Amino acid sequence: MKRIGYVSAALLASALSSMAYAEIDARAIAFNCWNCHTESSLDAKSSIPSLKSLSAQQLRQALLDFKYDKKPATLMPRLAKGYSDAELAAVAEYLSRY
Repeated sequence: MKRIGYVSAALLASALSSMAYAEIDARAIAFNCWNCHTESSLDAKSSIPSLKSLSAQQLRQALLDFKYDKKPATLMPRLAKGYSDAELAAVAEYLSRY
């Protein structure tokens, strides 16, 4: 009986550390996004959209559209293809909070 308790605790610790890793990973990816998508780098003439006030679903869909060549752009498709769908969903969720 004790052995099952240890296994359960180990599985729980592993799941929690994976969640923490996903948050760190999303934050690291977001820093790449903020290189171009910052309020200070945007003006009325810029073709780079602001990410502010977009929902996680809107961001996720845009990223997936870039990744799967459904939305044309110069740089974003190349960047999006470097991440898994799960990573793009995580960064979309992270960015939607800011």
